[in-house]
Amino acid sequence: MSADNDQKSKLAAGATGGIGSIGKTGGPGLPGLPITTTEDATINPPHLDENDETMRHLVMHFQGATGAMGGKPEQDVHIEAGKPIPVETLQRVTSTMTGQIEKLNKEQTLLQLKEQNMAAEGVFGSARAKMVNIGYVIGCLLVHLKKLVMAEGNENWGDYISREFPEMSRRTREKCMNLANTSGILKHADIGVDAAELVIQAIKPIKHMLSKEDPIGDLFARSGITINYAQIEKGHLTPMIKGVITRQKLLQKDLDVDVRVSTDFNKVAGSVTAVDIAVMLDRKEHGLSPQGYMEEVIANNGTRPNDASDTNSPQKPIKYINAETVKLKSFIDHLLEDQADLKKLDLTHLEALSTAVNNLIARCTA
Repeated sequence: MSADNDQKSKLAAGATGGIGSIGKTGGPGLPGLPITTTEDATINPPHLDENDETMRHLVMHFQGATGAMGGKPEQDVHIEAGKPIPVETLQRVTSTMTGQIEKLNKEQTLLQLKEQNMAAEGVFGSARAKMVNIGYVIGCLLVHLKKLVMAEGNENWGDYISREFPEMSRRTREKCMNLANTSGILKHADIGVDAAELVIQAIKPIKHMLSKEDPIGDLFARSGITINYAQIEKGHLTPMIKGVITRQKLLQKDLDVDVRVSTDFNKVAGSVTAVDIAVMLDRKEHGLSPQGYMEEVIANNGTRPNDASDTNSPQKPIKYINAETVKLKSFIDHLLEDQADLKKLDLTHLEALSTAVNNLIARCTA
């Protein structure tokens, strides 16, 4: 048995208790809400279980937040192991906390906002890792089920799973199966499902060149990055991953830039566009630095050279718009007639032109 298969087996074995939670019936997995009919729900709507850990966490967090904001927490609230917490207690501490918020001035409110956001990042980080782990197990089950359905040969996999498992969209199924089919993914659970999907798509064209045991880690290493998930600030993780993906996208066009530059570019200018790539390719062809273009955009706080307005020499409006479009079409027709010139064209330039024309058509027909 391979190390990867062994990893799947161990994880699946440790996760089998979770299946009981799917029906929300409080089975052998995670305890869920009791089953209620519509009539029952009208008389006695579902609420937090007084013995639930979520209830305990809420009460403790709200009490602590009230004190941190300079207020006085409810003195008679005591949380003891094994003893229920009445819903009325949660309502009371919530009211006390929100009342204290109303007493804060602007500076105090901003400070508390930042502190609560830091606390949230820790929770979100833990949730991201858990979602990858759960998605991995779901993916393993989907991959196995697909093999069984296809082995029978009686039905199309897409039709079968859409009918028998409508609870999950096709896109989500694909994400989970991608997790299951990516070796070493559990080492990078902290990045979350969405970021993992971005990286998985980025490595597909070069997967044969990367480590079979940990292609994601290898991709990071090729950009000079080693991520310590226990130490990195969660707010820096996603931008860094996007920077690596952007760098890989540029490498496919034979444009090599420093990952720090691609990361900073994404932060201030957004994703690299077809026009950006076209400009960088032109710079390289003329002996200039492609990375220099990105550095200029960063220095201009995300404003691309063609987007910058020069107040001293305002751009003149195009006088004969239709004539210019006819000239452009004639130029394209000429290229189509002269096969030799086509070899000089870079597909990225044409993609940028196509995008611009489509945007223009959309504007005219709006």
